[in-house]
Amino acid sequence: MNSLVTVATFDFLPLAEIARGRLLVEGIDCQLADQHLVQTDWLYSIAVGGIKLQVAAVDAPRARAILDQDFSDMLDSEA
Repeated sequence: MNSLVTVATFDFLPLAEIARGRLLVEGIDCQLADQHLVQTDWLYSIAVGGIKLQVAAVDAPRARAILDQDFSDMLDSEA
């Protein structure tokens, strides 16, 4: 069995879900860890290290590369 590794951490669930969705669209199986605990009380985020986005170890390099992509230059500045 392939172990899970954390490729990103988040303080807020919406940001974690956006990143998770991005990986799922790219075909990378992933899961969130500690999201329920952090949502219970945001102070738990500090104690547990935030919401963790985890993937199989073999997918970690590709997942990190996807999450590192910056599309901000494609935003319309007039909006």
